Amino acid sequence: MSFGRTRLSMRSRRNGTLDSTRTLYSGASRSIDLSYSESDLANFIQANFKKRECVFFTKDSKATENVCKCGYPQSQHMEGTQINQNEKWNYKKHTKEFPTDAFGDIQFETLGKKGKYIRLSCDTDAEILYELLTQHWHLKTPNLVISVTGGAKNFALKPRMRKIFSRLIYIAQSKGAWILTGGTHYGLMKYIGEVVRDNTISRSSEENIVAIGIAAWGMVSNRDTLIRNCDAEGYFSAQYPMDDFTRDPLYILDNNHTHLLLVDNGCHGHPTVEAKLRNQLEKYISERTIQDSNYGGKIPIVCFAQGGGRETLKAINTSIKSKIPCVVVEGSGQIADVIASLVEVEDALTSSAVKEKLVRFLPRTVSRLPEEETESWIKWLKEILESSHLLTVIKMEEAGDEIVSNAISYALYKAFSTNEQDKDNWNGQLKLLLEWNQLDLANDEIFTNDRRWESADLQEVMFTALIKDRPKFVRLFLENGLNLRKFLTHDVLTELFSNHFSTLVYRNLQIAKNSYNDALLTFVWKLVANFRRGFRKEDRNGRDEMDIEFHDVSPITRHPLQALFIWAILQNKKELSKVIWEQTRGCTLAALGASKLLKTLAKVKNDINAAGESEELANEYETRAVELFTECYSSDEDLAEQLLVYSCEAWGGSNCLELAVEATDQHFIAQPGVQNFLSKQWYGEISRDTKNWKIILCLFIIPLVGCGFVSFRKKPVDKHKKLLWYYVAFFTSPFVVFSWNVVFYIAFLLLFAYVLLMDFHSVPHPPELVLYALVFVLFCDEVRQWYINGVNYFTDLWNVMDTLGLFYFIAGIVFRLHSSNKSSLYSGRVIFCLDYIIFTLRLIHIFTVSRNLGPKIIMLQRMLIDVFFFLFLFAVWMVAFGVARQGILRQNEQRWRWIFRSVIYEPYLAMFGQVPSDVDGTTYDFAHCTFTGNESKPLCVELDEHNLPRFPEWITIPLVCIYMLSTNILLVNLLVAMFGYTVGTVQENNDQVWKFQRYFLVQEYCSRLNIPFPFVVFAYFYMVVKRCFKCCCKEKNVDDAVLGFSVSPGLAHV
Repeated sequence: MSFGRTRLSMRSRRNGTLDSTRTLYSGASRSIDLSYSESDLANFIQANFKKRECVFFTKDSKATENVCKCGYPQSQHMEGTQINQNEKWNYKKHTKEFPTDAFGDIQFETLGKKGKYIRLSCDTDAEILYELLTQHWHLKTPNLVISVTGGAKNFALKPRMRKIFSRLIYIAQSKGAWILTGGTHYGLMKYIGEVVRDNTISRSSEENIVAIGIAAWGMVSNRDTLIRNCDAEGYFSAQYPMDDFTRDPLYILDNNHTHLLLVDNGCHGHPTVEAKLRNQLEKYISERTIQDSNYGGKIPIVCFAQGGGRETLKAINTSIKSKIPCVVVEGSGQIADVIASLVEVEDALTSSAVKEKLVRFLPRTVSRLPEEETESWIKWLKEILESSHLLTVIKMEEAGDEIVSNAISYALYKAFSTNEQDKDNWNGQLKLLLEWNQLDLANDEIFTNDRRWESADLQEVMFTALIKDRPKFVRLFLENGLNLRKFLTHDVLTELFSNHFSTLVYRNLQIAKNSYNDALLTFVWKLVANFRRGFRKEDRNGRDEMDIEFHDVSPITRHPLQALFIWAILQNKKELSKVIWEQTRGCTLAALGASKLLKTLAKVKNDINAAGESEELANEYETRAVELFTECYSSDEDLAEQLLVYSCEAWGGSNCLELAVEATDQHFIAQPGVQNFLSKQWYGEISRDTKNWKIILCLFIIPLVGCGFVSFRKKPVDKHKKLLWYYVAFFTSPFVVFSWNVVFYIAFLLLFAYVLLMDFHSVPHPPELVLYALVFVLFCDEVRQWYINGVNYFTDLWNVMDTLGLFYFIAGIVFRLHSSNKSSLYSGRVIFCLDYIIFTLRLIHIFTVSRNLGPKIIMLQRMLIDVFFFLFLFAVWMVAFGVARQGILRQNEQRWRWIFRSVIYEPYLAMFGQVPSDVDGTTYDFAHCTFTGNESKPLCVELDEHNLPRFPEWITIPLVCIYMLSTNILLVNLLVAMFGYTVGTVQENNDQVWKFQRYFLVQEYCSRLNIPFPFVVFAYFYMVVKRCFKCCCKEKNVDDAVLGFSVSPGLAHV
């Protein structure tokens, strides 16, 4: 195909495209619809970017047709073009710049991909080009530039090399880097584009990789389609055909690059025209000074080379001269292998040695090179190897994900640390290694024994390590002298919580606070909210909210490490939080607080994976708390017991026991040290070695207390009041109070039963009046518990049962006192009987303290939940069978009572073996039914004309068989299996679950007044009178603490 015919076909295709484009953009409103930004961008580009066209026709003597040395035929030159004869063509002399006519959006046909492109002169200023990319095409300032070179021709990509490219693109995406390539759909550039596509296909637009292709305009196939229409205004969208079967020497553009810079020097078919501008752009970017750079205030740039020939060698040489480090892939072939092999040479590099390597790895290429060209290659290689510190070689066969990352980071570090301006910039070097997470390199190259670090030197990089989640670097800085307390100033904490705290976590924290009304959650939420809102005072409308105003002497200012730990925990920074946790005071309390926060947040997270991670991290901190407490308890039991009640204002004033219980940390509560502490509380001053039967016997034979029958933990101080001290110590023991309450409660139930069965009259007798008095005492105790616990009172099922029992009893009294009406009196007795069931079941809770009965009661509670699920399944079968059976047997039953019996009651009894007798016509008994609607009998079945049951037995009998098979065998066995699973689950953690439940009973009786029932009612009256007196006198009441241990000054470090 001749060149003229090729140009003609391209022009025809261009005209067709222009026609379709004119049709697409026609209309009077075209100029009106242009936004100001598009017009402004178009004016900026046309004013600053040029194209080049040949203005002197210099015939090429080697061409068969009338073609200029610029590559275009004479017909493609401008009218009036001067003609030169046998003059050497030079673009600076023979071309002229005109405003560019090719820029805008490029749409790749059949693929739907879209990018931006521009045709620009090869003499374009790199500064203007960078301004176009960042300010007008709105690319973010790169944190890194990776210039990829080598392999411009098509070749089979090895799987190892594709893996390297994938890692390279991943690095670019994670670091916010630009990828620079040749931009064509051939060789290396094509494969880079494919990897970009694969890594971008599932990402949002904000995470798209910036892949900039820099190609020669004169080498682009179908470039006429990129030229704007003559009447185009503002921005332009070009439709570019992906003609992969063209046979001319031109290249098609790659559809996976996001931006294409098409460099024009006015010639056609001349490759490598773009190399000069590409090098200038790379150099300009590498020398730019920007803020917040982790590379000494500059944008790091690295050259990545694989394979390649002459142009790759020149590109590497130019990069090295510009002090740009280069990573070479050994094993990728050609010039890359030459450089890799020469780097390993330790002797002086001679020209013969270089040539030997060239012949070895590029035998065909070197054999065709003129001697002068070979000498140029040798010279370029020597210049490269003179700066071998800028070269980093990786082996293709060994290159994994970490190898590629380490190679790039090491190359950047070597270039930075050997630069005359930056070799003493330790802060910049640390930032670079921190960005790439190169801990070993930091240890080996920076943190050496010959340098002493001050805390202030590491504060800036410490902040970067925190926000980038680099726990190993945080630990390294702490080991090398960073003072974390001095670092965590008010401003640092504000910055962390304001600008480096997840909005989603903050929203989940707020939801958890509102859902659970918890003191710690409220405290933490206020902490975060005040930091995020600039320490403005919060709305204080809620009664239960903690009014916390943070100032210079606030809890957070006094405990900055806890605030930092909370910041890390809330965001699930697993390893980082561990490093910070190790630095906090009160590690056990902090671990339990973290466990509680994480478990609560896991309940409100919508993401199942995130919730699972929070649960896992919560369990880890529970384990750490257990290990730390166990170690402490083995060293000093008294100190460990103080640790359990040690509270910190940075955790909302909560102590270890409270946080462990609120977090349901059963493993921690089940520890021997915790249980021994609870036992001390449970027995009070009574020695734990005393047998329980001795204590119970003393309840009935009180003088035994003062006779040494019961041993105590310590002796009375005042020997004159020895007997009194024994009695007070005995009767104020929570276990004695509990035992007395059990005796009282059993006596109460016996009295209640006696009244119901033997002494229930129209006028209450003394036993019944005593019963009323005892219930009143119970009522007073429940009011006290409600007053103390507030809204949390009804979260306990046993408290709900107590309230229900008291409500039924009051209702029974109301009916019972209407003794003139026998019906009302009977209703009152029925209500009392039902209430007796509730009070009797309440006895179960008392025995949770028993080591043998406690776990069984827990099993019973869990199995009740299984019963509810079973009843739901059973109700489906029961209603289905009952309605079908009633509809088949009887017509229009109007009595609801009998409908209920037939649909619900009788199918329910069938589960226990009572087979319905009205489904078999041969045994049906009409004497037990009615046709007239007698209320005492069910309605008879429908009859046929022979006065026989109409229902078909071949339906009713199989229906009963299927129903009984399903319920009596399938569902009942399902229930048994559910019970077995529940029992097995509880038995696995039998001891742990019981010990956790025991805590609540111990705390319940420790919080009660140490006065036996029913005499405690007098104390209640005294408290009410005292409170009323204080309210009248407007004095402030301060409640006594439930756990009264004093904390030693040296406890905080635990």
